[in-house]
Amino acid sequence: MFVQDIMITEFQTCTINNTIQETIKLFPQMHSQIIPVIDDFGILIGIISKNKIIQLLAEGYPMNYPIKKFINRNPISLKPNYSVEDTRILLLKNNKGHAPVINDENKPIGIVSTSQILALYDKVTDRLQTQLQLLLEHLHFGIFSVDTELNVTASNLLAETFLHFNKDEPYTFTNPSSNNEITELLKGILFDHKLEMKRKMQINDHSLFVKCYPIFEKNKLIGSMVIMEDLTKLEETAKELQFSKEWEEKLRSVVELAYDGIILVNEKAEITMVNNGFCELYQVKENKILGESIVELFPELGLQDSLHTGVTVNNVVHPVGDIQSLITILPLKDGDLIVGAICKITYQGLKHLQNALHKVNKLEQQVTFYQKELNEIRGTKYSFADIIGESQQIKRAKNEAMAASKSKSTVLLLGESGTGKELFAHGIHSASQQKGMFVQVNCAAIPADLLESEFFGYAEGAFTGAKKGGKKGKFELAQNGTLFLDEIGDMSMSLQSKLLRVLQEKEFEPIGSNKTIQLNTKIIAATNQNLEKLISEGKFREDLYYRLNIMRIEIPPLRERLQDIPEIVNASIVRLNKSGFHLAGLTHSALTRLLHYNWPGNIRELQNVLERSANLTKDGYIDTVHLPELGLNQVITKNGRDKFPHSVFKEHFENNIYKETLEDTEKNLILAALNEANGNKAKASRILGISRTWLYAKIKSYNISDENYSL
Repeated sequence: MFVQDIMITEFQTCTINNTIQETIKLFPQMHSQIIPVIDDFGILIGIISKNKIIQLLAEGYPMNYPIKKFINRNPISLKPNYSVEDTRILLLKNNKGHAPVINDENKPIGIVSTSQILALYDKVTDRLQTQLQLLLEHLHFGIFSVDTELNVTASNLLAETFLHFNKDEPYTFTNPSSNNEITELLKGILFDHKLEMKRKMQINDHSLFVKCYPIFEKNKLIGSMVIMEDLTKLEETAKELQFSKEWEEKLRSVVELAYDGIILVNEKAEITMVNNGFCELYQVKENKILGESIVELFPELGLQDSLHTGVTVNNVVHPVGDIQSLITILPLKDGDLIVGAICKITYQGLKHLQNALHKVNKLEQQVTFYQKELNEIRGTKYSFADIIGESQQIKRAKNEAMAASKSKSTVLLLGESGTGKELFAHGIHSASQQKGMFVQVNCAAIPADLLESEFFGYAEGAFTGAKKGGKKGKFELAQNGTLFLDEIGDMSMSLQSKLLRVLQEKEFEPIGSNKTIQLNTKIIAATNQNLEKLISEGKFREDLYYRLNIMRIEIPPLRERLQDIPEIVNASIVRLNKSGFHLAGLTHSALTRLLHYNWPGNIRELQNVLERSANLTKDGYIDTVHLPELGLNQVITKNGRDKFPHSVFKEHFENNIYKETLEDTEKNLILAALNEANGNKAKASRILGISRTWLYAKIKSYNISDENYSL
């Protein structure tokens, strides 16, 4: 701090011609014991003090006597940039209580007194004391001081926490209950005059490193300062680091000893670990690929897709040159965040592994056979086990369906065509306690004039052509069981009214009969239509909607659960093999293609694509060449939108030129990607979002050579 920060700037001045009386009148107007005396140009020529004026009056000088002879013409003067400490020393050295402050032109601009400096020191001391206290309280270690009698004189909160004492209450280390180890350290400082004492110790569940130092005042020992560093968290962190290091070493050992090729990447698709098996398979060196992008080096592995979508790939066929292998990709997650992925390529002992898998599959088939027999007894074909997928979306729907199976509440299944609404209906009945049959009615397939007799049945002679003995309706057949009303949105308004009455009254009468049958049936309705929109258009009864909409289950479309595709594909291959095919599996590049498609027809479309491909394969493996051209029909992009809407090609399809247009467009896209990649096929495959194997096949198919695109 400087003189200019504390000086008085409101002051009076006088000249050598001022009288004693005139000068006396100036002092009450200012808080100072001196008045600067200036010449006609305002330059300081001296000072006159209040004590001097009092002395003159005591000596009998008249009031009209000028002060010219009595001014101090050689006063101590200060500059505004002098420090406060230098000013204090200067005033004390010259035994002065006040001094004028002058500028570079020697004109007075202020006055400084020792009282001001002392007041400032008090203020600064208070501020420093507050800052010191805040500093002590926020230190990351405990600190306290003791006097020579071992009494605590100051402490921070952390020290009080460690030692379990309150600073507002006296605490001494002469007390037998105090910590003996700290007492020994203090005695070493205070009684044995050691310059430092330190020791690691356990105090109240804390691992502490305690250090003691002497405190001197004018070379006299007045106490000791104690610093307590908490090592508890540090030791825990060290243990965790050691644990992590051990596990990393174990992981590296496992990776190196693995019979397969293994490679790990982080969330940026950078290679972080690789084993010898992988290096031998791809003929690369570990130090050459660590830290590099797997997208650049091995795009055909498709790890970038798993990092982007979180899809797990299990034992999918993946040829590496002439070597047949199986690839497994597992995304690594921290909660919901994908932090990396691990890829395993099995290429050694593959025959033994396939034999073992074959035995497991046979056991699973036996279990499935008995389960299906049990389901058929109850009129169902499927159970919840037939609903494939482990994504959060399908898990939520299955959990809701399982909850719905525990009661007789009406269930409304909503979902696009091909999402598996029928499977859910069968699963709900299989998991329920309903002892009766599962009866299914397709409301869109039954003629309107037959719907009523189909639902409620009829008595003998109810109408011309009625069967002898009558006929039981669907409601009666489903007594004590489940009635599944599929495509409920296509039901006529007249039948909607009768259905509503049955649901409300819990009873019905067959046509032409006076017999009332009490309804004891669980109702499951399903539709792919927007019932709210049908209500607004007057095509569906609002009261029936609310009667059905009790347990509402929305089944997600396949595009919202792409991570389930590998499991669905495996299950579909098993089903196809049971129907007479001899499929060994799906290649990784083919699976990658399936993962990039939008699937407007959902699971039904996927199953149809696989069955079509199964008819085309000759070696038992479905590869990209066997798949239909999915690339230009609603391909999923990174933002989740369709890249090529189906409607764009509808007109061409109807005019039978779809295939020609498709091939031309596809060839042009490949040429454009090759041009953009300057002929680098790996880069071109990434631009197109397809595997390198598929790109090579297309280049060969379209006879594309280097001359077709600029390099």
